[in-house]
Amino acid sequence: MHALSRSLLVLATLMLTAAPVALLAADDAPKLPKWKKGVQEGVVEIDGKKEAFVALVPKGYSPKKEWPVVLLLHGNGGKAASFLNTVKSAAGKKPPLLISLERCDNNQDAVGYAPKYLEALRAQFSIDDANVYALGFSGGGFRLWDDIVCKADVLPKFRGVILFGSARQSFDPPEKPENAPTVILVGDPKDSNFTKTAPAGEKALADRGYEVIVLEHRGGHSVARKELEEVFEWIAAIVKGKKTDLATRRVDNGDKKKKKKR
Repeated sequence: MHALSRSLLVLATLMLTAAPVALLAADDAPKLPKWKKGVQEGVVEIDGKKEAFVALVPKGYSPKKEWPVVLLLHGNGGKAASFLNTVKSAAGKKPPLLISLERCDNNQDAVGYAPKYLEALRAQFSIDDANVYALGFSGGGFRLWDDIVCKADVLPKFRGVILFGSARQSFDPPEKPENAPTVILVGDPKDSNFTKTAPAGEKALADRGYEVIVLEHRGGHSVARKELEEVFEWIAAIVKGKKTDLATRRVDNGDKKKKKKR
């Protein structure tokens, strides 16, 4: 047989034998479920147990495209569905994928659960690793501090961590990693959950070179609407690769003594 003919025969044989292997590899790849748009309930398995979540699946979501995601952590005694309902209307006309976690607050056995949820949710949704955010209120925010902000191996997985009515809990953040998230602390200066923790949290972050933004308001111990909208506008700008002008904003604490009349 001519040398060229033998080479072509070998090449054809290799192509025929390689093709089925490639097809098998594609067939073995895990397929993400399809989700209808709107509010949807689901479960993931964490440490051998079923854990619930409620998601707002945005219009146009497809498992074939990576999507920005915001994990939502309710306060002590709250519920995933009600917290999602509180947040979703402030997320804009084209919101990211919002996933509200059921086990997440300080009154639950939820230590380390936000990062565990994130990993388990990768089997449910197509997540854009460059745009993962977490937003927590009160007890959920305190859990975010300990379980994300203060964990060197977890922190770089997030682009932003937003804490409403909470801040520093038990630990201080590690040395700033190369891909450190922005941490946003939101609260009322008259809310003890905020005033007793936010200054320490802000200092700990600033001392280590993190970008920290403090947004003060007069809404008491709550997820203040104006600041919530600003946070989602900030997220939307980052996702689009645009510059943001969100910066620390203080309110007068009202405790300054009036100047004496001369």
